[in-house]
Amino acid sequence: MNITVRQLELFVSLMRNPHIGKVAEEHFITQSAVSMAIKSLEDSVGEQLFDRISNRLVPNESGRLLLNRIRPALEQLQEVETMFRQNRMAGVLTVAASSTIADYIMPQVLFDFRNLYPEVQVEMLSRNSADVIAGIESGTVALGFIEGDYECRVADFRELCTEELVVVSSDKDFASAREYTLEELLDMKWVLRESGSGTRQTMWEYLGPAKKRLNVFLELEHIESIKMVLKNPDTLSCMSPFCVQRELANAELFPVQVEGVEFKRRFYSVTHRQKYKSTLLQAFADHVRQHLETMWPWIMRNPQH
Repeated sequence: MNITVRQLELFVSLMRNPHIGKVAEEHFITQSAVSMAIKSLEDSVGEQLFDRISNRLVPNESGRLLLNRIRPALEQLQEVETMFRQNRMAGVLTVAASSTIADYIMPQVLFDFRNLYPEVQVEMLSRNSADVIAGIESGTVALGFIEGDYECRVADFRELCTEELVVVSSDKDFASAREYTLEELLDMKWVLRESGSGTRQTMWEYLGPAKKRLNVFLELEHIESIKMVLKNPDTLSCMSPFCVQRELANAELFPVQVEGVEFKRRFYSVTHRQKYKSTLLQAFADHVRQHLETMWPWIMRNPQH
């Protein structure tokens, strides 16, 4: 069928006021344009919607039936048009974030954003940073959040903040004894995230050639799993302070000072360069940035903001 919204709008106007001249004036078109639109509509539905009596249009039973069926749909279309003109903060947004951000930052962000904009639905995906970039490249993800620097020719990166990763142990005596050299720690049982994670990449960048001698005892996908394993003796890990905030505060994990090593990294929001930056997308990205700027004392704020 080739029914258009314009045809239906003119039809509804004629049903309300069956005078072609007045409907033409109302819609700023000619009388012949109105007549052609109604004739095309009747051809599409296969029924005559008006009786032509004494050069007058008189709505008939087919016209009244069609009016009852289409009126709710037209009203919904008008509501949608009004919504996008007056309040763009509605719709569905697909967001992917690396594990640290997805698990320890996004829950409160999502709660606050939904409170502000109840008509918004954010579909949240937890991925490692490499997979977030892949989603941006393929177009399956509208907005991404990652930790660390990645190269992608089709992506735009917006720096949000920087942080410094912390080496942690469950052994208080070991952690507080002194500052250690990197060489002294290489043979301990390191429990790390999998390859492709932002945390792992940051470590590798700073370790340089020493990473070949690091004793990677276990690789685990989930941060909470790593924290459980750290209860074992002689184990170490390197994590975002976001992930261990509770454990550090409760004296369940302790920071280990490493001489001359600072595992600093940046957080970024990521979009495809060809992706339309809707009001909703930009508002959510800004909300995440504002949340990060006020969230934790470990964040070294980006001077650009």
